[in-house]
Amino acid sequence: MKGTGEYPDNWAEISEQVRREAHYRCERCAHPNDPGHGYTLTVHHLDGNKSNNQRWNSAALCQRCHLTIQGKVFMAQFYMFGHTDWFKPHAEGYYKSITEG
Repeated sequence: MKGTGEYPDNWAEISEQVRREAHYRCERCAHPNDPGHGYTLTVHHLDGNKSNNQRWNSAALCQRCHLTIQGKVFMAQFYMFGHTDWFKPHAEGYYKSITEG
């Protein structure tokens, strides 16, 4: 999936807030930010839209997890099985955003 949108001018503050809320750990694997060992903490836009900075759309992920899920998560896709614990708040936020318009 090709990313859309543009990062806002305050992206540095937004991404720092997301990482702080995640206690500087990957939401998926729980590894702490550790750039020297390949675990640089990033913020991934789950719907691919860099201008959509709703908290449900912003996941604090280490580079390894970011690369693993990028292009595999499609928020609008129906999933037959339940979501994993790390993903549940993101999915719930997405579902809420589309039902409340």
